[in-house]
Amino acid sequence: MTESDRVVDESTRPTPGRLAGIPYRWVAMGVVLFGTFMVVLDTTIVNLGLPSLQDDFDTVHGVEWVVTAYLIAVGVTQLTSGWVGDRFGRRRTFIVALAMFTIASILCAAAPTLWLLVVARVLQGVGGGLLTPVAMAMIYELFEPAERGRALGYFGIAVMAAPAIGPVLGGTVVSSVGWRWLFLINVPVGLVGVPVAIRLLRETGFRESRPFDSWGLVTAGTGLVAVLIGLQQGGSWGWSSPRIVGLLAVGAVSLAVFVRHSLRHATPLVEMRIFGNPVFALSMLAIGLMTVAQYCRLVYIPLELGSTRGIDELRIGLVMLPAALGVAVMMPFGGRLTDRMGSRVPFSLGAAILLVSYWPLAHLSPDTDLKWISLALLGGGFGAGLGIMSPNVMAMNATKASQVGQASGLSQVSRQVSAAFGTAVLASIFASSAPAGDLGDPAIADQAIAAYNDVFRATLVVLALAVLVGLTLPGRDRALEIQRERRDERAEMIASGRLLDETPPATGH
Repeated sequence: MTESDRVVDESTRPTPGRLAGIPYRWVAMGVVLFGTFMVVLDTTIVNLGLPSLQDDFDTVHGVEWVVTAYLIAVGVTQLTSGWVGDRFGRRRTFIVALAMFTIASILCAAAPTLWLLVVARVLQGVGGGLLTPVAMAMIYELFEPAERGRALGYFGIAVMAAPAIGPVLGGTVVSSVGWRWLFLINVPVGLVGVPVAIRLLRETGFRESRPFDSWGLVTAGTGLVAVLIGLQQGGSWGWSSPRIVGLLAVGAVSLAVFVRHSLRHATPLVEMRIFGNPVFALSMLAIGLMTVAQYCRLVYIPLELGSTRGIDELRIGLVMLPAALGVAVMMPFGGRLTDRMGSRVPFSLGAAILLVSYWPLAHLSPDTDLKWISLALLGGGFGAGLGIMSPNVMAMNATKASQVGQASGLSQVSRQVSAAFGTAVLASIFASSAPAGDLGDPAIADQAIAAYNDVFRATLVVLALAVLVGLTLPGRDRALEIQRERRDERAEMIASGRLLDETPPATGH
């Protein structure tokens, strides 16, 4: 089918494919974007409320579990998202996940004790862990392979810009109305999003009722929990402590058992053979490297400005806001470029721009103007927006239609583990040169800034490696060949009834 044929098909598509004259796939995009933004926002918005939690619950211990428990629940649940979406349908799974996240947000806001708050955060993580991969799978399945870059460019605004907006919003909320509103602001989104999703979303995508791999969940879940806790707590417990060494050892063994089991099982929880596809494997590596660089900015710029200059949370958020704007502006362009040229150019160029923008961040001094820091962050946002979703699009285009749900979950888990691992390594680098003493002493503050500079210098190496990996990703010819393969496969599966395509919703709307 030629490009002109597809245009004719779109213009003559019957009314079931449109709502109020808008192609259904764009309606679905708007709905899932609405819900996904709320979930992804929670990955960073809560961080700025931790000092207030310490004051409110009168403790300095255990508050970090409000963040850690959420991230672990998200990571483990993402492993099951492919099976759940294939078994119960994308529409139903998305609605239930959004409702669960909203209810858990209410429980978080009302929590009378710290540990009840942690339990509620786990429930939030379960909802969020299901929602994001399923939302991405829906978009991949609704859009033609040649349109997925553009679609993911818009979707990525929620996935990548929300963590950058989080510090601004979080700082404003905590300083004005208190930490409980960090969770209550989710409730109106959920109360609107759930009925809208019920009304507008249709059941689409691949469906398969395969047995649940319980042993796969046990081994993968144990491995992920142990590794994520070990990486999250290594800095505070000590990397050589028996607890950390034991956790990381248990995690490594459990994940090795999980991989071996998955390769031998007929219907594994996660099809690890997907990594045998070199395009998918290289794309995951590229995503992991870019994620480490992104989290370096998200974690260490606020820490540096707050600890060495005493800047309040709201002002830090405003300094970081240009990065979010840069991401939002460039993501749709990066997606379109990926559709036309493959991922080699947009990712490599984006990583190179990010590398150049991090150079001044690796050479900050106590009197560096905040405007220059914001300008560097804006440049980094342009680079990240151009490149971050490109390997994701290519990875999913290289995946069979029957594996989209599992591949989407794997992509999200890979991003989660990369963030945890990268943050842990960077924390070790910082700890190795961070000074002890009062940061009010200018000499001590200078040493602390030098330690933060070391962290960004290490990230420059990560980004240089990302550029090299990007050069191995598919270029234009290979990307167009993959698009044709997926388009033909998609058409065949729709014709055979194995892939649902914009069917009317179960409610009859």
